[in-house]
Amino acid sequence: MKNILIPTDFSIRSLGYVHSVVAHYPNEAVNIIFMHALHMPDSLFDLITYTRNSRHIELITADFKDGCEIIRNKYASSVNKLKVEFFHGNTRVAFRNFCLAQNIDVILQPTDNDFICPSKRSFNPAKLIASSKYPLIKTTLTGSTRKIVAKSTISALLMASE
Repeated sequence: MKNILIPTDFSIRSLGYVHSVVAHYPNEAVNIIFMHALHMPDSLFDLITYTRNSRHIELITADFKDGCEIIRNKYASSVNKLKVEFFHGNTRVAFRNFCLAQNIDVILQPTDNDFICPSKRSFNPAKLIASSKYPLIKTTLTGSTRKIVAKSTISALLMASE
């Protein structure tokens, strides 16, 4: 069973990449880890009072949670586990350690650069992913999937083809 990392900005569009993963591994169950990248705090007070997840949980929208539930139901036989993890840092070493801790086998690298930062600490991890030594699945949302999921609605996620 492969552990696949997918960078996310907590948009419905980012959930659309699961279709590519399922199509890439048709006869294998996969674990999907949605990763959101955050810069570490830069002030001493913020660093002292910093907790890993408490402040960032509110970044996960209700639509994203509902979309994850739809993915779990739609791909119940293909997706074994689906979870969200926050990556804190911006160096290759920190990213490698994160991937090791999550037992990542493959990283999905979106090539359509539609990443929107939901907070001031968020950043697009594309450069870290590109410079990692992990195997990559480079993908874009394909024709019909891109048109449907670009609407960013929950119902669009259901209509997207496998």
